[in-house]
Amino acid sequence: MNYKILLIAILCCTIFSCKNATTTATDENIIVKAVEVELDKKLDSIHNLGYTHGLGVAIVNEKGPVFQQGYGYLDRKIRADYTEHTIQNIASISKVVLGLTLAKAIEDGHLSLDDDINNYLDFKVRNPQHPEVPVLVRHLSTHTSSILDDGYYDLSYINLEENAADNPKIDQEELAYFQSKKDALSLEDYLKNGLTTTDTSSTSYIFHEFEPGTAYSYSNIGAGLTAYIIEKAVGEDFKSYSKKNVIDPLGLKNTSWNVSDLDSRRRSTLYSTLELRYPLYELVTFADGGLYTTPNDLGVILTELIKGYNGNGTLLKPATYVQFYKKQLNESMMKTKKSLADFQKGFNKGIFIAYERDGIGHSGGDPGVSTLMFFNPKTNIGQIVFLNTDFNSQEAYDSFMATDSILKKYGPELLKK
Repeated sequence: MNYKILLIAILCCTIFSCKNATTTATDENIIVKAVEVELDKKLDSIHNLGYTHGLGVAIVNEKGPVFQQGYGYLDRKIRADYTEHTIQNIASISKVVLGLTLAKAIEDGHLSLDDDINNYLDFKVRNPQHPEVPVLVRHLSTHTSSILDDGYYDLSYINLEENAADNPKIDQEELAYFQSKKDALSLEDYLKNGLTTTDTSSTSYIFHEFEPGTAYSYSNIGAGLTAYIIEKAVGEDFKSYSKKNVIDPLGLKNTSWNVSDLDSRRRSTLYSTLELRYPLYELVTFADGGLYTTPNDLGVILTELIKGYNGNGTLLKPATYVQFYKKQLNESMMKTKKSLADFQKGFNKGIFIAYERDGIGHSGGDPGVSTLMFFNPKTNIGQIVFLNTDFNSQEAYDSFMATDSILKKYGPELLKK
């Protein structure tokens, strides 16, 4: 008799506990849903300020997406919605995928960070002011190569629309800065022309006065050169090697170095103003800023970066990720007041990845493009922002930064479940 009473009591406690657990889980889901609604409202209100046609965002953690959404239009004319699956180039965040591709080539034994880049080139590259000092792969990946962008870098932007000059919807003033497709150089010729110029008075002279490896100075041309060196080292087209070793293993269906590979109906138009757009364009130095992807696909990449930072990545071995994230800069490499101030606030570089904004990742800016992708190494939560319209006021820039701040704030709230 006592046994039956005890059994009933146990069953009652179990039922009560399950009910409490279910109630608690339901309450938590309601709270999280309310947070999502509140976040969506705030982001929608920022977009409604009218500074950009399209806005895409994502919050991810080590398990995958937590929140992703699009606002506005990918094209103002056809009023197609900008979503988390909208495709656009991501500017310099592309360098992170370049870095992952380089790390994979190193892991596979094709080259090392401390190799002289001339080991892989058909033309010799040395800073003419320091001809005895080799430029290393490490220097390229940490922006300490002494290779200068300056005006020569502008020749990298190629207009892909033949009738752009006759199109009133295209910003003709901005179009003047693009090279025509027929006048565009190949990556090899572009690099060779600039990197073998020794006349310091020439417009194609692209070297700083400092010795390679001694100072930090951001170089897009250095990133383009890195892709060319990887191509030579692995004996395979860079885009193909990157697709096979980074893009495909992550299952990215809407990501490519070639815009022609992707669904043009889902590709965002890029705007210089709210009324005028840019032509479809590409970069000769494509690896520095020419990757096309979506907020959703970039979220997959960011999830992998978080996992890799914590030793759980799938693309690279744990030891390779340690090398990928290792801080490479020191205070003596900061030659300007701004760079020194940034360094003292925590700025540093791994292999084409940055420590800044209280996180790890990269930002990007190109004609019609502004992007951010960072994660917090303490919380393992990351955020992504895409815009398809240039900043035309301080308020527009402020709204972009406010978007990032809001995502940072709400990420932890969404994970309280």
